Amino acid sequence: MQLLDSSDLGLRSARLTFRSADSNVVITLFPMVHLGGASFYEAVDTDAGAHDAMLVEGVGSPVVARITRAYRWIEGAKRIGLVVQPRTPAQQHAQAAIIHADLPKDEFERHWRKVPLYMRLLLYAGAPLYALHCRWFGSRAKLAKALALDDLPSRAETLGWRPEYESIDEAIVTARDQQLVTVMGDYLDTAPAEPRRLAIVYGAQHMRAVVKELVGRRHYRCVKSEWMLVFPLV
Repeated sequence: MQLLDSSDLGLRSARLTFRSADSNVVITLFPMVHLGGASFYEAVDTDAGAHDAMLVEGVGSPVVARITRAYRWIEGAKRIGLVVQPRTPAQQHAQAAIIHADLPKDEFERHWRKVPLYMRLLLYAGAPLYALHCRWFGSRAKLAKALALDDLPSRAETLGWRPEYESIDEAIVTARDQQLVTVMGDYLDTAPAEPRRLAIVYGAQHMRAVVKELVGRRHYRCVKSEWMLVFPLV
């Protein structure tokens, strides 16, 4: 199942609708990226905000802020012309009840401290260097190709994985996946009897865990898939 698709049209995000005969909650997934067109983010905010509830990400840690700040340098490149993903709208601007489903700051930093120091330093240095490379030499086509993602790891991902990456994966992906799945499960288990619509607005990488939980354990199935254009190539 495609989550992010790279083609001659540009980068597209799959808006996925899941239903289950065992639940009155219809779930819509919005796989997100850190850089995109302003119109894409506006469309997601409007669509997801019209649901009954919305699960959102965000770790309030200076560690994450230092790493993601590099995206601002790509945003400033006129040749690319994209914007950084805006913050989640304030509750008063959304019909949906906004539910923070990410790790608390202290919990994230506990996992982060388990990453070897040299790897943390490499990530701190590597993120801005990558951003500068994209700013000077990147293009929308290159970004789209790098961001393409399916719900299952690709052959390149599997062959490229190394044991030394495990601690970084645990801090940045796995631990946050577990938190997201837990919060989603709590919502589903305590939902009222009447039909409900739940939006999950999260980084595309984390949607793999959501799909696995919904299909493998919760008996949901994808009943509809629609493309949302993140950005065209030109």
